[in-house]
Amino acid sequence: MIVSLIKYSYDGLVSHLNKDDKIILFACNTCIKFCDIGGRVRTRHLAEKLKSDGYNVIREESVGAACLLDQIEKKKADEATAKAFEDASVIIPLVCEDGLDNIKRVFPNAKAISVIKTIGLGIFSTEKGMVLTMPFEFTGLERNIDGYSLDDVAEKVGCYTGPYFDGNKVQE
Repeated sequence: MIVSLIKYSYDGLVSHLNKDDKIILFACNTCIKFCDIGGRVRTRHLAEKLKSDGYNVIREESVGAACLLDQIEKKKADEATAKAFEDASVIIPLVCEDGLDNIKRVFPNAKAISVIKTIGLGIFSTEKGMVLTMPFEFTGLERNIDGYSLDDVAEKVGCYTGPYFDGNKVQE
């Protein structure tokens, strides 16, 4: 699985937004979900937090795998979603960097805020959760069959683990 972290705290995220933005939260339901960032539940929590803070979230959307371009293209063509994407001024992609590239390609007229840092490959277990086993070179970490905890890697690379943080407080 692809392993990703959050680049910004919640405050850092909203510093990229304006109250009049028409925002779509776009989440992946595969790898990023197991990193405790994407998926429907975490997307809904972030939408509720943004709305309570006065931001205009017009839609919460998800796909099975944002790294598959055809799944993103379907959202643009689908009658149920096309209008919202046409109206959106900002997309917050809770997806890996490949998914972000796909969103930017399919929806070039909306500002897609890059909030995720993809850090390598890993595995998910019910005991440990997601762990990083094959880090990308920029992390400075070696391959590790037992894996690195996301908390440890986030601290090392200056990112955050999911779900979205408000300072150091997890938004539940």
